[in-house]
Amino acid sequence: MDFAASSFDYVNQNTVHPVGLVALLLACALLAFGPIRTIPLVLLGIAVYIPNAQRIVLGGADFAFLRLGVIVALTRLAATSRVTGFRIGPIDWLVFGGTLAKLALMPATTGQLGILVQQIGSAFDTLGMYIVARACFRSIEDLRRFAAESLLVCLPVALIFGIEAATGRNMLAVFGGVPYLTDVREGKLRCQGAFAHAILAGCFFVALLPLWLARWRGTSAGKWIAVGGSALTLSIVYCCASSTPVAALLFVGAACITYPFWMHLRLVWLAGLLLGTVLHFLMTHGIWHLIARIDFVGGSTGYHRFHLIDQAIKRLDEWWLAGTISTRHWGWGLQDVTNQYILEGVRGGVWATLALVASILLAFRACGFWLRCLPRSSADHLTVFGVGASIFAQMLIFLAVSYFGQTTMIWYLTIAMGAFLAESAATESARTRAAAAVQAQRSLPRAPEDRARPVGPILPALTRPTLPFGR
Repeated sequence: MDFAASSFDYVNQNTVHPVGLVALLLACALLAFGPIRTIPLVLLGIAVYIPNAQRIVLGGADFAFLRLGVIVALTRLAATSRVTGFRIGPIDWLVFGGTLAKLALMPATTGQLGILVQQIGSAFDTLGMYIVARACFRSIEDLRRFAAESLLVCLPVALIFGIEAATGRNMLAVFGGVPYLTDVREGKLRCQGAFAHAILAGCFFVALLPLWLARWRGTSAGKWIAVGGSALTLSIVYCCASSTPVAALLFVGAACITYPFWMHLRLVWLAGLLLGTVLHFLMTHGIWHLIARIDFVGGSTGYHRFHLIDQAIKRLDEWWLAGTISTRHWGWGLQDVTNQYILEGVRGGVWATLALVASILLAFRACGFWLRCLPRSSADHLTVFGVGASIFAQMLIFLAVSYFGQTTMIWYLTIAMGAFLAESAATESARTRAAAAVQAQRSLPRAPEDRARPVGPILPALTRPTLPFGR
C-alpha cells in the first residue's frame, strides 16, 4: 500500500501557516472558554480541516495542532473537575493498559531513545483524547447532540473534497503534509483532504455515519441530520475511490439491516461466528484470504492485507510477548502494517491486541444491555444502536487499516461513548440488584415483634432505566 501522500518529512519541523495559526488560536479560545459540550466538536474541526503537518516543535518534541488542542481541553476540564467526574471502569482500564503496554514494550524492544519519545507522544494523544471524550460524554443527550452538531462541523468538508475531485488539486496542501496533486490509481482520483491517505479519510466519515443515521428517529430535524450525514459520507467515499471505505459502508449497511432483530443480536453473532468457522476450514488459505478478493474500485491491495495477516499468524512467536522491532522481513512491503490488531501486537505484544479486542466486546455488551432496557420506540434506543454500529464498522475496518494521525481520534471518541454506556449500565445493574434485594427482604415473613420495627429507607421501584438523560 502506497502512503506517498504521507511521507512524514514534516516531523521535527516547525510548520505553521498563518491561516493555520489563526485557526489554532480560535480553536484554543473555544476550548478554553466555550461551552464544555463543544470541546469534542472543536477537536473534530481541527482533525478534518488541518493536516497533521501543522505543528510546533519545542525541545525536540512535536506538538501537532490536534495535540495542542487536547492539552488545552485537558487543562480546561481539569480546572472544572470534569476529568475526575466519571468512574473508571473495565473499558477505561483496557484503554490505559493497552496504551501503557505499547509505551513500555516498544522502546524496550527497540532500545532506541527516539522510539521512547515517540511513544510518549503517542500515549499522550491516545489517553488525552480518550479522557477528554469520557469527561464530555456524560449523558445520552450528549451523544445525540454531538451527532447533530458534528454534522454541521463536517459539512464543508464535502465541498473541499468536491473541489479536489473536480480539479485534481488539494486546496489544503498549503498547510503541508498532504500532496498538492491528488494521487491517481487505475485512472481514478483518490482525494484525501486533510488526511494522510484517502483510505483514512473515507473510513473516518464512515465511522461517524451510524451516529448521524441514529438521529432519524425523533424530530424532523433529526431526519435531516440522517439524510445529510448519508449524503456527506457517500460523497466523500466516492471521492476517495478506495475499496476499504466502500467495504466499511457495507458494514454499516449490514449493521442497519440487523436493527429489527436487535432482540436476537447474540444469536446473529453466534451465527456469524459459526459461518466464519465453517468457511475457514473449507478455504485453502483460511478465512482471511477473503480480504485478498475484495476490490470494489480497482487497484485494491487486498493481497497485501491477506499476506500480512498470514505472516503475523505464522510468526506469532516473534511478537506475541513484547512486540517486534520490524515486520520488514515478513515479506515484500509488509513493513506497512495495515491492520490495527497486528499493529497493536507489533507495538505492545499480544497484550495490547487483547486489550483492544476486549474493549470492543465490552462496548458491545453495554450497548446490548441498554437496547434491552430502553423503550424500542425511543430515540435513545436508536442512539445506543448507532454507537454499537460505529464500533462494529471500525472493528472490521481494523482488519484492513491501521489508524494514525488525526484519524485515531474517531476511534477514541466512539470507544469513549461505549465506555460511558458501560459505566451507566453498571450503575443501573447495581441499582436494580439493590432494589430487588430490598423487595425480597420486605417479602420475607417477620416475627411479630419485628413487624412494628421501622425499616430503613427503601429504594423506589425502578419504572425505567436510569441512563443519564441530562446533566
